[in-house]
Amino acid sequence: MTATVGRDAIFKQTEFFANASTEVFKLPGGAAMLALGAELRKEEFADIYDSLSEAGVIEGSAGNSSFGSRKVGSATAELIMPVIKGLDVSLAGRFEKYSDYGNDFAPKMSVAFAPMKGMKLRASAGTGFRAPSLNILNAKETFSAESVSDPVTCQVFAGGVPCAANQLVQVDTYTIANSSLKSETSKQFSFGGSWDATDWLNVTADYWNIKIKNVIGQIGAQDLINRSNGSDPRAIPPGLGVVRSPIDGSIIRVNSGYANEGTDDVDGIDVKLLASYKISGWGSLKHDFSYSHVLNRKNDGDQLAGLNGFPKDRATLANTWNYGAFDVNWVVNFIGSHGSDADSDYVGAYTTHDVQVNWNTPLKGGKLTVGVINLADKYPALIPYDGRPFNYYLYDSYGRTPYVRFSYKF
Repeated sequence: MTATVGRDAIFKQTEFFANASTEVFKLPGGAAMLALGAELRKEEFADIYDSLSEAGVIEGSAGNSSFGSRKVGSATAELIMPVIKGLDVSLAGRFEKYSDYGNDFAPKMSVAFAPMKGMKLRASAGTGFRAPSLNILNAKETFSAESVSDPVTCQVFAGGVPCAANQLVQVDTYTIANSSLKSETSKQFSFGGSWDATDWLNVTADYWNIKIKNVIGQIGAQDLINRSNGSDPRAIPPGLGVVRSPIDGSIIRVNSGYANEGTDDVDGIDVKLLASYKISGWGSLKHDFSYSHVLNRKNDGDQLAGLNGFPKDRATLANTWNYGAFDVNWVVNFIGSHGSDADSDYVGAYTTHDVQVNWNTPLKGGKLTVGVINLADKYPALIPYDGRPFNYYLYDSYGRTPYVRFSYKF
């Protein structure tokens, strides 16, 4: 017997905002400017399952529709102070108040210094936050039969016969909302600079460092079982847990959901080269190269940088040739290797090429664009990730994608 199931997700945001700026006082470097902003918004969310899933008649899983809304008020301020010629200091802050969980405040300070013509040094430090989303705060209890490893439950289900190591067994799992969630908080700083090396070449480089606390993450059935039996020393968050039979110790149900726990520490280097020059009689060329290298990506102290799903290197090279009414673009996209042969999840470096030709037609305001995304028709390596045949967060399977577009501005 087959059934047709469906799920609709709806998110609506209504927003009102206002901004203003004014000169507040004079400094040796010029006038200090104050920018103020205010915002009011309403967020509405709905996650609607089909009637069969809500009734629990779909074997192995179910879902309950959920709804939620909240109002958010925020205020921002930034004071830019040219202390002396070539030295600017900025102080900024953002305050947000949520109707469903609380409020947050994030200050920031930045400094920019130009020691000589064509060179600028910069640094900044501040804090940040990310509020828990509506779908997490308002999720209804949802059932699924999760496959987990639990020797006690497996042996009971097998009629007392011991199970093989890591033998999986299905247990009733209920994903529930956690109304006590708090926002993630972060501290970050960066420093770097830019330099006009020649009249046609600009170089920028920056180091950045981000530390996130109270990371919002989903605690799944297997994680909770490992914590309940002591193989994982971390505590079980309030409201979640494993319910076992008082008679034989088998799992009756698992209450999974989201919680604030753990830390993420990430730091890295960004480099950018921008070259622009003319070719006598043949228009102009522009090259924009961006490279990012992750030095460390730690979750609760465990190094993830370089492991499967976390490449250390990303880069793009955008080339543009402009000649009269035409311009030709060639973009090279690069994702570095990640994973390891030892874990059988190594993924090699991945490079794709996108090309595009634009023609500003004789029709004033008319522009014809012809292009191809992924010109070489490259596909990602089939190394399973997160239950899919490859890492959908890093790659796609569209292959070569040609397109034609005409736009008209009037």
